[in-house]
Amino acid sequence: MAHFICRWLACCVIIFLLLSAGRLAYAQTDTALHLETVTVSASRLRGWQPGLAELRPDSLQLSLLKLQSVAEVLRRQGSLFIRDYGAGGIATAAARGASAAHTAVLWNGLPLQDPMLGLTDLSTLPAFLFESIRIIPGGSSSLWGSGAVGGAVHLDGQPSPGSGWRLRYQGEAGSFGHLAQGLAGSFGSRRFSSTARVFYQAAENDYPYRDIFGALRRLPHARVQQLGLMLESSVQLSKRQQLSMHLWQQQSERQLPPTLVQNRSKAALDDAALRAALNWQWTGDRSSWSARLAAFQNRLVYNDSLINSFSDSRTKSWLAEVEGTYVLGPRLHLKWGGHLNQLGADSDQYREQHQQTRLAAFAALRWLSRRERWQLVLNGRQEWADGAAQPLAPALGFHGQLKTWLQTGASFSRNYRLPSFNDLYWPTGGKPDLQAESGWSQSLFLRAAKKQQNWSASLQASVFSFQVNNWIAWLPQGALWSPENVRQVWSRGGEALLGLGYQAGASTWSLDAQYSLTYATNESSTRPQDAALGKQLLYIPRHQGWARLAWQRQGWYAAFTQQQASRLYILPDNSAALPGFSEGALRLAYSWAGTQYSATLYFNLENAWNQRYELVASRPMPGRHFRTGLQIQLLHSK
Repeated sequence: MAHFICRWLACCVIIFLLLSAGRLAYAQTDTALHLETVTVSASRLRGWQPGLAELRPDSLQLSLLKLQSVAEVLRRQGSLFIRDYGAGGIATAAARGASAAHTAVLWNGLPLQDPMLGLTDLSTLPAFLFESIRIIPGGSSSLWGSGAVGGAVHLDGQPSPGSGWRLRYQGEAGSFGHLAQGLAGSFGSRRFSSTARVFYQAAENDYPYRDIFGALRRLPHARVQQLGLMLESSVQLSKRQQLSMHLWQQQSERQLPPTLVQNRSKAALDDAALRAALNWQWTGDRSSWSARLAAFQNRLVYNDSLINSFSDSRTKSWLAEVEGTYVLGPRLHLKWGGHLNQLGADSDQYREQHQQTRLAAFAALRWLSRRERWQLVLNGRQEWADGAAQPLAPALGFHGQLKTWLQTGASFSRNYRLPSFNDLYWPTGGKPDLQAESGWSQSLFLRAAKKQQNWSASLQASVFSFQVNNWIAWLPQGALWSPENVRQVWSRGGEALLGLGYQAGASTWSLDAQYSLTYATNESSTRPQDAALGKQLLYIPRHQGWARLAWQRQGWYAAFTQQQASRLYILPDNSAALPGFSEGALRLAYSWAGTQYSATLYFNLENAWNQRYELVASRPMPGRHFRTGLQIQLLHSK
């Protein structure tokens, strides 16, 4: 950690000097020019996937969970199922019955999946570092490539716009030695803006639990410590051009506690990541161009002195992408581009270093009706991995405004996932000849919203279905395990999201609820007498939902959320399962503000009913616990 802090301070000094120089370079011309604002972002995020509904965690609830991980935010607020290994362990997301490897996680449009594992550990991503968190359920491989089969999680952290400076601090403490702090500062002018965020978190996680014999114990060897830094800056090069820089570095040190069937543990997991990206965008009257360069470096060290096990794995990737958009006519737009991604892995578990080059071409055509009440998008993507063509991924989506209060959308797409490096090259079972998973996805949604003088109501309902062929599963081959393209999986179901609001004098009441029904089953298999045929996939609840009642009045806020999920099968033949659970959470907050400041004091009570449950077998989750914190924001506008 000391080495990381030194590198972090050095980065701060270097970037501060660069940004200060950039600010001085433009200081003489700031008063002479008035330029249009152009925001560099992942342009395919908006307007090019109209048939997929977008879900966002409630903004006020999100502000009270900012010092938690993205996994915790999505578990409390999202429609995804989070497979959480508990204190010190990893946490992954499953969308609409897909596995963790089928849910893309993107930072400003850049994929965060680990090349070796093929998934993203959400427990290492602090929510404080991102301005917004969005969930796009449904297949979108035509936009984002491999892995976006069940859905995508978008983490956006662009610099705050506006002139002047802003400083925000948030700190909290709670049960089991929890301590977390975050500091964010931003500066903006007409041509330059910059934001820096620093995050620190530590916890003992020594919560009580009952072992397999019913004895009450405290979880040992579960300390977690994490430090992170994100710097983002943008400069207006001219009236039509903008350049932005993004730098993200963090390190985590985690002790891995024993499972319910272990007496003790000495396992530890240390991971470090450095991510950098440079974006350029040019905007003309009838066309626009954007280009980006990104480089990621990750290191994961596992050590268990009890069993004399040690692993040191390093992955690197760099990405180059260019895309252009043309206005072909008043209602017809064309987008096309290319994508190059070089992946590499070096681990003491591999016999040699491995690399993979992914090249992709994508294009999209968008049609808008005269008053833009209807839009239709046809897009497609072709990817090659080390020169081998992968499944073509076309998609068709539309969105329509049926009434002023009623919208609809639908999406039809083909999606795919490339095998991970461990699938291909693991020395005791990897198979370099594995095929990519692929299949078709369909989804349909309706959204209705009404608002009167003192009340509002909204309802969003969706149905979905997708199939995945050549599903990769690790299966026993004698004494060893090996991956195989063994199954065909079909997931189908529906989701509903309800929102009600009522204004009673100075008080505001709201009721929000979400429900998901998911049937995800193995439909066919290449293995004779496969016991998993027709059975629900592992760790996919058939029923899942939450409901929240909230009240606001003159700075006061109170909310109670009840979350529920059905049983989780832990064996392929569904002969064993973790029981369903029902968990409550209470949020209390008081906010006050002045002309140039605002502050919020809050209290969070988690697992209010002290429910005993597991999201992964033999990994107990914490019982009733609390967190209390303070947010302070200072603002100075020019």
